[in-house]
Amino acid sequence: MCTLVRMVCFRRDKGLVGRVVEISSEPRHVGIRRGLLTVSDGSSELGTVDLDGVLAILITSRGATLTTPLISEASSRNIPIITCNERFQPVSVSLPLIQHNDQTRRFEAQSVAKKGLKNKLWKHIVASKVSNQSDLLSLVNASGAERLKRLAGSVRSGDPENIEAQAAQVYWTELFGKSFRRDRNQAGINSFLNYGYAVLRSSMTSAVLASGLHPTLGLFHKNKNNPLCLVDDLMEPYRPLVDQVVLRIHEKGHEDLNQEVKRALAGVVTADQVIVGNTSPLFKHMHKLSFAVSELFIGQVASLSFPNLLSELEVEALVREC
Repeated sequence: MCTLVRMVCFRRDKGLVGRVVEISSEPRHVGIRRGLLTVSDGSSELGTVDLDGVLAILITSRGATLTTPLISEASSRNIPIITCNERFQPVSVSLPLIQHNDQTRRFEAQSVAKKGLKNKLWKHIVASKVSNQSDLLSLVNASGAERLKRLAGSVRSGDPENIEAQAAQVYWTELFGKSFRRDRNQAGINSFLNYGYAVLRSSMTSAVLASGLHPTLGLFHKNKNNPLCLVDDLMEPYRPLVDQVVLRIHEKGHEDLNQEVKRALAGVVTADQVIVGNTSPLFKHMHKLSFAVSELFIGQVASLSFPNLLSELEVEALVREC
């Protein structure tokens, strides 16, 4: 793989299990040939990526062009193409028209979902996120863990007390130091978080589409300029897993978002999680959660499964080359 096509994936003994392909350099021409994503500089081919197993295509380059056949093939495979700004925040997303064989019914059910159901879902999402934040503070022997644990247990339907924000006020400074402020426009730790969350968002977008849901119709997030409100809702409990890896990268002395740091952060979506007794990559866990929410929208019985923090072995494997 050439350095000009960054395939943010993670290879283990069990092989290649999931990929988010990032196009970060310029100028780049991205097309398709016989099921392979191809990248050239306009005169010569620089690299190829097999589209099988690709979760999303992330465009962070300021000078990339994509061919119509590639966009069409990505759509037929439910692969979202997400364009990001310089802070790795999505500014546009290419979504397939047909994502699921029961899509129309699920779209309609999602659009008229009762507020009570959405509030209950949001309660479980916030409680899971804050619980993982508490576990991470406890893991690094930071104060505030017990307070966050109590907050996680006090979340009510719809989170009317805004427990999520209360937890954040404690969490960030306890995790990264009293001087730290979460600012998407800053470099260093903040840029690591931005990138890790962008990869999470890409993977969750793929999961939401595969479940027949519309990514814009959120449970809690309702920003009119955000095309991925539901994605941002469902990925909340997964954010502390990125924070866990960012903390370890920071402890190793990294300050720049280089290729090794990106590779470590991208590996989060392929890290192992136990799902109903079976160990599977995190991106499959995202699919399971999205599908459960989709089933609840159409009136079916479904159980929600939320992620746990990564094991120490997983984290060490991710940051080994940093």
